[in-house]
Amino acid sequence: MGFTIEEKAFLLECYFRNGEKQENGDWTYFITPCVEEFQARYPNRMDIDYQQIYQCIKIIVPNFRESGSIIKKKSGRPLVRIPEVVQNVRQIVEQHPSTSIRRLRQQVNLSYGTCHKILKKDINLFPYKIRVLQEIKPPDYPKRMDYCRWFEQNMNDEILDLTFFSDEGWIDLGGYVNSQNQRIWSSENPHEYVQRGLHPQKIGIWVAISRRRLIGPIFFEDTINSERYRAILEEFINQLDDEELQRGMFQQDGTPAHTSRATLNYLDQYFYSRIISVDRWPPRSPDLSPLDYFFFGHLKNSVFRNHTDDLDTLKIAITEFCQSISPECLRNVFENMKRRVRLCLDHNGEHFEQFL
Repeated sequence: MGFTIEEKAFLLECYFRNGEKQENGDWTYFITPCVEEFQARYPNRMDIDYQQIYQCIKIIVPNFRESGSIIKKKSGRPLVRIPEVVQNVRQIVEQHPSTSIRRLRQQVNLSYGTCHKILKKDINLFPYKIRVLQEIKPPDYPKRMDYCRWFEQNMNDEILDLTFFSDEGWIDLGGYVNSQNQRIWSSENPHEYVQRGLHPQKIGIWVAISRRRLIGPIFFEDTINSERYRAILEEFINQLDDEELQRGMFQQDGTPAHTSRATLNYLDQYFYSRIISVDRWPPRSPDLSPLDYFFFGHLKNSVFRNHTDDLDTLKIAITEFCQSISPECLRNVFENMKRRVRLCLDHNGEHFEQFL
């Protein structure tokens, strides 16, 4: 147990009262009389010995001489995160949520670190990135709502096991760089850069996935037209089993090669009215397509983890990635699809990915 303010004041009085002036004018002070007087004044403080009293006097005497007080002087810079300052920062951020800390520190005349502490510790704010999403036009909202309502009414797990969602995309041999997130840690600027050819080599892939399996990749090298797309569809249909052909559905977006009369007539031979295309699939809705919100992003992260020198090696990497996707992974992807459909309905067909 420490000393009370009263006890410290008594020790200070004892210390100076028992001092002796020397012939040269200096003063000599003694600890022993202070200990004896303290023990006589406070007989119940048996827990305090000579050494503790000695240490206390060594602290309170310099404090008294420097500040005129026996209370220990506080160290460090004066507190700047006072309520008035915090409230000023709060008002600025509420009016302009995108204000940077550098701009904020200029407005409130505080250090960068102090502003950062106020935002995180005093106001409990955290920095969030703005997401860039596919533009949705006003006429798209009711179409998205209609599709999502139809999906909830008709697409149970049994049907999703047999229904394939499809899409194609281009994979650039040079890979891709996310300049927003990718960083290089170094003590000095390494001045790294990535070269891009004027006409980069790339390969096209077409993939279809259901809740239980993936078909593909089917590679192509030229721009997809109606004829080339039907050749891809023929290769895809040859891999379907009887139940998938008889009960399953097929989804595609509304690009011209997909919706030409010849293509739709070809698909109608196998899927009849079970085609999810322009009459049902909403335009500008990559957030509802598992190929867009899952497959292509994960594919690029996987195949470009290691450097790829030629298109043949790139094809092998793409094929290995497709083969690595497990049935459990596909089930999770389609559970995510159900959640996205529900969020789309909850937000009246508008953007919902920022809430995922």
